[in-house]
Amino acid sequence: MSTFLKSAVLTASLLLSLSAAQAGGAGMPMPPSVSTAQTTNNPDVLFMDVATMSNLAEIATSKLALQKSSDASVRAFAQQMITDHTKAQAELAQLAASKGIKLADKPGADQRLQSDKLATLSGAAFDAMYKMVQVGGHQMTLDLIKTYRTIGKDVQALAYAAKIQPVVAMHLDMAKALPGQ
Repeated sequence: MSTFLKSAVLTASLLLSLSAAQAGGAGMPMPPSVSTAQTTNNPDVLFMDVATMSNLAEIATSKLALQKSSDASVRAFAQQMITDHTKAQAELAQLAASKGIKLADKPGADQRLQSDKLATLSGAAFDAMYKMVQVGGHQMTLDLIKTYRTIGKDVQALAYAAKIQPVVAMHLDMAKALPGQ
């Protein structure tokens, strides 16, 4: 399946979830290991949780890039992703905590599979796959932000989305410029 098609399928799934969630509430009490998003259809909570998984995936795959890539431009991009997404996640975690929202503590399953695949590669093959993962991930996140900004209700979460949208767009452009396919 092409990266574009995967991104389109993920975006469509998120759009359906977020649209259906507009009338949702906070839900029932959760066990400690379950994120709030797993028990609610609230679009604000869902956005924060998906954004968290995206941030965590960017950090994890970029740490791999620092270990496995010898290309200076890939390594510089990876370091910037770690710095920017760590900062974005700290801000998002603080926002969620102030609202009593428990966020995911790891990337999504598809993101973990991509990371596992990256871990098996090296050299130019690693760099090409890392580029593909970064372009796909940033495109999905940008689509998520744009969708959320049309249906979100939480003023602070909407402000966060507005603040990170240009950064995510810049990251997408930077990822597209990386060496490789």
